Amino acid sequence: MNLVKKQRENRYRLGELFLETGLVDGSAISEGLSISKRTSFPIGRVLVMTGWLDDHDVNCALELQNLLREGTIDNRLAADLLRFCHLNKVDINESFRLNGITSSGESPQSRLGRLFFAAGIVDENQLAQAGREAQRHDMTLGSALLMLRFVSQKTLEGALNLQVMLRDGKVSFPEALAFCKEMHERQVSLREVLGDNGKLVRSNSAAPRIGEFLVAAQLVKNTEVLTACEIGTEEDNNIGRVLLSRGQLSELVLEAALKLQNMMQSRVFTYRRAVKLLRLVYKLGAPLEQIIEESQALDDVFKLLRRAAIVPEKIVRDVACEIIDFEDTVAEALLSRGYINPIHARIGLACLERIRNGEICEDKAAFLIYHCCNKPGQEMEMFSRINWSELRRLQLRQDLLV
Repeated sequence: MNLVKKQRENRYRLGELFLETGLVDGSAISEGLSISKRTSFPIGRVLVMTGWLDDHDVNCALELQNLLREGTIDNRLAADLLRFCHLNKVDINESFRLNGITSSGESPQSRLGRLFFAAGIVDENQLAQAGREAQRHDMTLGSALLMLRFVSQKTLEGALNLQVMLRDGKVSFPEALAFCKEMHERQVSLREVLGDNGKLVRSNSAAPRIGEFLVAAQLVKNTEVLTACEIGTEEDNNIGRVLLSRGQLSELVLEAALKLQNMMQSRVFTYRRAVKLLRLVYKLGAPLEQIIEESQALDDVFKLLRRAAIVPEKIVRDVACEIIDFEDTVAEALLSRGYINPIHARIGLACLERIRNGEICEDKAAFLIYHCCNKPGQEMEMFSRINWSELRRLQLRQDLLV
């Protein structure tokens, strides 16, 4: 029992703690212990007298020694904290905070919580309260901090971006703390803070981030992207996959978004054009390649639908007046705004293909579209029952044409 007790006490000797931090070397410890034995001075005082350390280092080490004996922290953490105190000339409490560690010796499980705590934006009690609310409402810590108004949305967005920059090595942890604190105090965006500090990270990419892209296409909400971003940084996962796992995005849409990102990077499509195509992928539930191919024929389909009186002329005129993007055709604008039913568009495409193959004329196509699309819920069934051989022989009277 005495041996165990002796070994336990040895783990908390100041000399070993100083040696482990690298503040002194082995010869200094040996010499210091020898002097301490002859003079009965504590080892810490001897090291101060011999010029290896100062009073600040010794006082911090004594506080850490007490925490070690209480079992609050372990040897590794004690060495890290003492080294931090020495290099930055701060006390133990400040060392705890700046390293994102609570007074209990624990680091918040959430990386975001650690960043906010270390930056002094939230204290230990607020962090604990937000943690309870997050668990109660099944939300992320960031969402809980926002709900409790401990942070603003601008600060939360900036902190999440800082975590990405930390992961990519674009900022150091002390820089992230300073930027986060400045965002919170000034209530400005991260971009403004980075610019003011000469640290603006410029992207050479022509493509937007996946979250911004999806929000611009109105497929997810900004709050959903923020949550996905927080989860992604905690799990080292990307936003797209997080949104997919949470059921807020389909595999089809995610795949299309990633392809369009590459196309924008290669200058194949502009941003506005890519947003429009992504929305069409979502609305029609079809692969991007098919959407691109079909969009080229969309104008001809629209002419058929218009001729069949499926799209009211007033709506056509109103939408045409709203178009401000030169890349939008009236047909694309009608489809993206939901004025063209995707089922009607598919029937129109099928008729267009048969027109191009010489199987039917435009008059017969308009006639078929009119009668199929005026049976809500039965359009495809009506279309599938068409006898094409009989239709080719049929002569339409003018009064049957739309």
